[in-house]
Amino acid sequence: TCEQCCQAEGSIRCMSCIGAHAWCGPCAVKVHQNLPFHKVQRWNATHYQATSLMELGFLWHIGHGGCPCPQNRQNQD
Repeated sequence: TCEQCCQAEGSIRCMSCIGAHAWCGPCAVKVHQNLPFHKVQRWNATHYQATSLMELGFLWHIGHGGCPCPQNRQNQD
């Protein structure tokens, strides 16, 4: 179970973070909002396989504390 939301399967782990963690994809992206270079892996039912935060939906927002620009109209829809 995802340690962040406690609702989805915790199939993502990070090889760069200290300790053993298990997140769902969206929570892994949230946790790594300011850690874009961490190396993540996804459980594929038999073993962990390399993936990337980008493949999980990570977008690197520069400025505004890592959040999307509040003036960007695309983010308001």
